[in-house]
Amino acid sequence: MREKLTPYLSKLSHKSGISKQYSHNIKEKNFGHFNDPLMEDAHEMVKGLVHKYKNRALIKVSYLCAAHCRFCTRIRQIGNPKGTLQKVDIENIVCYLKEHPEIEDVILSGGDPFLTPKITESLLKNINKIDSVKVIRIGTRLPLQSPESFERNSIGQLLDTINRISIEKPFYILLHVEHPDELTSEAITSLKLIKQKTATILLSQTVFLKGINIDFDTLYSLFTKLYFSGITPYYIYHCDSVNGLEQFVGNIEEEKEIMRRLRDTLSGIAYPTFVADLENEYGKYPFDLEIIKTTANSVIKNTNIFVLDK
Repeated sequence: MREKLTPYLSKLSHKSGISKQYSHNIKEKNFGHFNDPLMEDAHEMVKGLVHKYKNRALIKVSYLCAAHCRFCTRIRQIGNPKGTLQKVDIENIVCYLKEHPEIEDVILSGGDPFLTPKITESLLKNINKIDSVKVIRIGTRLPLQSPESFERNSIGQLLDTINRISIEKPFYILLHVEHPDELTSEAITSLKLIKQKTATILLSQTVFLKGINIDFDTLYSLFTKLYFSGITPYYIYHCDSVNGLEQFVGNIEEEKEIMRRLRDTLSGIAYPTFVADLENEYGKYPFDLEIIKTTANSVIKNTNIFVLDK
């Protein structure tokens, strides 16, 4: 995957919390894992639609991003223009969703759906007509990579469409953010614009990345900034074992210890769930941070006994 930055990110490249996410590294040539450990390709029912779990579907609107994150799980695809959905692809996706009413939750990803606003808008308008789809989600990093993009008319029109849909059904925007350096005043302004123009719920997702954010202070700052900006930290992932990503994969026990400390200091709303996206079809697995047992009226945590019903 070639190195790609936006002019906005180039101005921030002196900050290590940002530059390490995008700078090419010779270590990417290490190949000891899988290209597609989550088996998305095997569950792609029609172009762009992955139906891996019974009541959810993932739609990859394109493989295009404003900038290329070196830790991307879809490193095998990102940057390929052939992944962009065409009119016939949208028709096929809509047809599949109608034929599978068990799909109630649709996630738009990619690539970045906000980078192709007209395609995303068309897709959303069609999906919104399907009564069996109850929830829509969009994952994005564009507010952190090119916040000025949200001043464009095309994205403004997309936000108007999102607003109309979000009044009718739950609509979540998931911000992928890894370091507090990314939450600049410009980025926060673009996120406030999303909140002002839509009735969406803003959540965040983060990945533990060795050399970037595997320390308490960095993550405390990140989750606090998100919380104070009205964005709820949702998930923090152990980095996927994908070919070329080995340099970013940390030690799970170290990550668990950081999460224990964060749990003791952060507000509950500001504390994300620590998960691993397991290979094959097992999905997201939350890590247990403590050894906990229960009796009929008590909780036993390590050597401490907490009686709940005296």
